[in-house]
Amino acid sequence: MLHLALRGVRHNSARYIATLLAILTGVAFFSATGFVSDRVIDALEGDVDRQYGNVDVAVVIDDSGASDGQFAETLTIPADDTQKFLSVPGIDAGGGVLTGPVSVLGSDQTTFGDGTTGRLWIADEELNPLRLDEGSAPSASGQIAIDHGTADKEDLSVGDQVTVLSVSGEHPATVVGITKFGDTDSLDGNGTVSIYEDDAFDWLRGGTQEYDSYYLRGSGDPAQLTEAVEPLVPSGFVAQTGEEFRADQRDQVGAVGRFLKIGLQGFAALALFVGAFVIYNTFSVIVAQRQRELAVLSAIGATPKQIKRALRFEGLVIGVLGSVLGVIAGFLLTFVLIAALSAFGVSLPGSGIKVAPGQVIASIVVGTLITLFSVMVPARRAAKIEPIEALREAEAETAGVSRKRTITAIVLVVLGLLGMLGGSAPFPIGLGALLFVAGLIVAGPSIAVMGSKLLRPVLSRLGLEGRLATDNSARNPRRTATTANALLIGVFLVTFVTVAGTSLKDFVVGELQKLESADFLITSDGGTIDPELVNQLEAIDGVEKVTPYRLESVTLNGEPSLLSTADDGALVQVADISASSGSLEDLTDGTIAVSANAPSGVEVGSTVTVTDTSGQSAQLNVVAVLEASIDANDVGNIVTPDTFDSLVGDTAPTAAFIDARSGAESDTKDAIDDVVSRRPDITVTAGNALGQVVGSIFDFLINAVTGLLLMSVLVALIGI
Repeated sequence: MLHLALRGVRHNSARYIATLLAILTGVAFFSATGFVSDRVIDALEGDVDRQYGNVDVAVVIDDSGASDGQFAETLTIPADDTQKFLSVPGIDAGGGVLTGPVSVLGSDQTTFGDGTTGRLWIADEELNPLRLDEGSAPSASGQIAIDHGTADKEDLSVGDQVTVLSVSGEHPATVVGITKFGDTDSLDGNGTVSIYEDDAFDWLRGGTQEYDSYYLRGSGDPAQLTEAVEPLVPSGFVAQTGEEFRADQRDQVGAVGRFLKIGLQGFAALALFVGAFVIYNTFSVIVAQRQRELAVLSAIGATPKQIKRALRFEGLVIGVLGSVLGVIAGFLLTFVLIAALSAFGVSLPGSGIKVAPGQVIASIVVGTLITLFSVMVPARRAAKIEPIEALREAEAETAGVSRKRTITAIVLVVLGLLGMLGGSAPFPIGLGALLFVAGLIVAGPSIAVMGSKLLRPVLSRLGLEGRLATDNSARNPRRTATTANALLIGVFLVTFVTVAGTSLKDFVVGELQKLESADFLITSDGGTIDPELVNQLEAIDGVEKVTPYRLESVTLNGEPSLLSTADDGALVQVADISASSGSLEDLTDGTIAVSANAPSGVEVGSTVTVTDTSGQSAQLNVVAVLEASIDANDVGNIVTPDTFDSLVGDTAPTAAFIDARSGAESDTKDAIDDVVSRRPDITVTAGNALGQVVGSIFDFLINAVTGLLLMSVLVALIGI
């Protein structure tokens, strides 16, 4: 039977072209998505090892219990604390991470490198993730190193004089080195400016000596070193062994690639599923065309099991051959995908293509199994051919449709319509849609017959060809329906994703906009919102009010959080801030209105411990819990100015809400950007920014999913 199957494939090669193309296309897409995703995962996880490979102890923010990661972002480690870490026996060296936004002023007085990250240069070579490509490391005040990508783009070289714009103003600097991160040009997405340590404190933190995180290397056991360092870390931070820290980082960055792989291969599997219809239909046609051949085999003694086995072997051979060719095509398709993404400005991490044996084997196995399962029904049908069929000149076909199939289709369609029209929850509506589509697929032969009758009068006007077309469509309605179902599923999914995705986007964006009332929010990363800047903003045509407020990173009952204050209750007047329990009118010295994201168990009447970055603590009574909103999330917890002063000192405002005249938001945004263009520490966020971002994400996902689903439509067209 295997020999017979191989001869069957060889002598029917032209008939199997559609099947081969369906398998090849689906497997190529499946394997290509795996190759691309494996490259991304390996590159991201490899970056972790390159960046943190020599870290034995990491002192980082403890976000295990944080209710909002934003609250933890601005907690810092005082430089004095790091000296305690370095005094631990067995610790050989340490390096602190300190970053902040910078830009560079060119000789023509225009800025470039907007969004560039200013980064403290770590003197210890083993802890520094950057390597020098040219020149030397910054070793004195006024010296910087530029990443290779920015240097090439802006035509900078060692010895050039530039001006760095930072939170503390303009700083003349000399480029003494060009850096790279592994095989990539920059450690940070928009470029890296490495700054001498003393300058980094001045330029990025206004002279305050502090770090975002701190890494240590030692000669002892990392677990014992971590245990010795743990009691010395400030509130809101935790000490981890280097291996634990790297594992966490790999989990975070690798998750992006893993989700990408699962999502892409889900659509690739859909293309294979649609291809299964093509394979099934092709084999059904082949069985019909070879009916006399199979009847002769039966007449000379082949049993039904042998005929069935022979056709399954044919499917196995075609499946293996198509899957192997699909993997080869997928490898070539990977280069096309990467080139297409690069053309649209999307660069994937890493270089080259990772061809993992597991991915190759999985692609071949999946393609082969789908082919094998798709030939089961045609093979079983072929086994029932009687020897007498060898004497027939043509296949006897019938246009009839079984009553059982018709009843089943009617029941499924009716239940689907009732679910979609009468359902009040997503599940019944979704289930109704699924039943309705299933009913249409089951009713395919009946639809083919009815469609043929309806179209016959129209197509008959085209002559004999038109009448033959309609009659042939109804002659074997199951075959016609199977051919159409592959296309039906693909087009249905494309339409469903477009309509449902757009509706969901509009709903989500509308709900998000209800959570915001301030037109703009400006924040300073390391700087302040000084009175001069406030006056400039208030002078803008269209700006009605600017409300600065003071913002400080603290811990609340040991968990990272934010603390805010403003004079005369101005925050409540301009922003969407209200109390879900308690009252903001009860806010007095020694009390606090806590965020909706406060730690579990905090409620009106309870007492919380608030600790600032210097370690000073205060016990405050909770008089209100804020209603959840985007504006409330930006301010965190609210106290009176005197309470704020007693805890963190008389500091300057670092954020502000801006209220603009209705209808003038767009022009106002441009004017605000012009005012803060020389302040790289200032970030301007429009009041509907989150809604716009979410809308853009939905648009991207809808377009991406539609593009991927069109692959299944292509496979269906190949089958037709």
